[in-house]
Amino acid sequence: MNRTLEPFREDRGLASIPEVFFRSVRDFGPRPALSVFREGAYRHLTYEELGERVRWLASGLRTLGFSRGDRCAILGPNSPEWALSYLSVLLAGGVCVPVDSLLKPYEFRHIFEEARVRFIFVAPKFLETVLELDEELGLFKRIILFERISGEHPRKVTDIPALLEKGQKKAKPPVFPDLDDLAVLIYTSGTTGKAKGVMLTHRNIVSDVAACYRSLPFDHRDRFLSVLPMHHTFECTAGFLLPLYAGAHITFARSLKSRDILADLKASRTTVMLGVPLLFQKLYEGLMRAVKKAPLPKRALFHTLMRLVRTSERFGRSEEAGRLLFRGLRERAGLSHLRFFVSGGAPLPPHLPKAFRRLGLKLIQGYGLTEASPVLTVNPPQAPRDESVGLPLPGVEVKVREPDAQGVGELCFRGPMVMKGYYENPEATRATFDEEGFLRTGDLGFVDAEGYVHICGRAKNLIVTPAGKNVYPEEIEAELDKSPYILESMVFGFPRRGGEEVWAVIVPDYEAIERDFHGKHLREADVEKLIAGEVRKRMAPLADYKRVKRFLIRDEELPKTSTRKIKRHLVIPKLIADLEKRGK
Repeated sequence: MNRTLEPFREDRGLASIPEVFFRSVRDFGPRPALSVFREGAYRHLTYEELGERVRWLASGLRTLGFSRGDRCAILGPNSPEWALSYLSVLLAGGVCVPVDSLLKPYEFRHIFEEARVRFIFVAPKFLETVLELDEELGLFKRIILFERISGEHPRKVTDIPALLEKGQKKAKPPVFPDLDDLAVLIYTSGTTGKAKGVMLTHRNIVSDVAACYRSLPFDHRDRFLSVLPMHHTFECTAGFLLPLYAGAHITFARSLKSRDILADLKASRTTVMLGVPLLFQKLYEGLMRAVKKAPLPKRALFHTLMRLVRTSERFGRSEEAGRLLFRGLRERAGLSHLRFFVSGGAPLPPHLPKAFRRLGLKLIQGYGLTEASPVLTVNPPQAPRDESVGLPLPGVEVKVREPDAQGVGELCFRGPMVMKGYYENPEATRATFDEEGFLRTGDLGFVDAEGYVHICGRAKNLIVTPAGKNVYPEEIEAELDKSPYILESMVFGFPRRGGEEVWAVIVPDYEAIERDFHGKHLREADVEKLIAGEVRKRMAPLADYKRVKRFLIRDEELPKTSTRKIKRHLVIPKLIADLEKRGK
């Protein structure tokens, strides 16, 4: 069944990114567009002010010799300067190359060389790295700092304030791109190997923005908190361009620390926030820690109210009960204005939206890929399913390739938001599309009778036991990660004759263990025994063939992408090779 989300309204039309942005400038001029906390206070830009700066900066870029089709990288944290750089490059007819600031210098080099980047906007803390690369390779025509800094620099280094002045004095007409012009060249951080350049056109991105706008119940009165890195397509499309398209207000979070996020949620009166599952897990744990620290009468009241909410679940009314009974808790936490959280970027454990719902908070899950601009599905806020990634957006087709007896196969999608292809990589592009032009996701899943899409796991991660049973590591990890003493886990298949055995790498949450066993001297063997008990407890509800047979304890966090996906390709092959050498 190919059912899609019921639209709430018509979209605001399709045009290039600069054109739809300037429609919002026209329609929402005096309303706040961007806010950031600096020097002890929030600083604001209205749509009119942002539009003015975008015109000046685009004009300033062109006075430097920036031409239509030129590639400009952006390297820096979420900020009004990042937003201004992105919109100005597009208004000058260029192509944005957003760069993950967590990459290593050799990875920057690969991106800058392959994409033929000649201009770059950069935060001051990355200037030295960029200058070293430029000295070696002679890549850049101009390096533009987010802000003015003192000291001597090469002549090719300028800054946004200087360029704004130049653009204001020497105004040049904007260059509005065509819908099918390349807008963004984004290199996937990748959990499976070398990054590829995804080519997204203005049509791709604005189609996705418009479909999300039609499908989600928010408007120009809403306030978004921007937390995820803007170089990532999920945040750039849904946390930046989508609110601008709708005339909403964006506040940039000052950090990823739970304490700062909660302060920003409260101060900005946030109504919508996007995040990854780990972020929401940390927020929930922060709320529960605050409950544990409360005086005994307040703790007792909380547990009494929670029992009432759980009782209401039998009648499907837990969210209404939670909204009513935990109003005070939400107000103290700064969440009283929140309408919904949206999770993406990684699988969301089903218990988490249920836990938030009991507190009267809505957490919905979506799904997508960088190659699809990125959103393909989202749970309707009025009818979410915790175990599903939701319904396809309007205009999105889904099919299951080569389904098994349970209907599980590779999920494939088609729609106007799907990429043009991989940059200068026709072989990879051909391999990513099937014979009907559907994007092959590499994710295994199924579509239920009501049209909701379900993800079982990555095809490359699938474990096949000696008995021929399929095990999805993500399902096992979701169970293990429910333990308060497990910070994170990675489940993998260890080769055995005729198949694979289910093994796990577990990173204990030493902070939680110390907190709960304070004053007790726990040796390494004690921690291992504690974790073993947690593994048995969490595996008990699962079929025997899915249960973890052996686990390894790791003291360091597992390597991850910027959206907190584990880089399995860096860990599993080496781990298996080491274990086989040791005869495990």
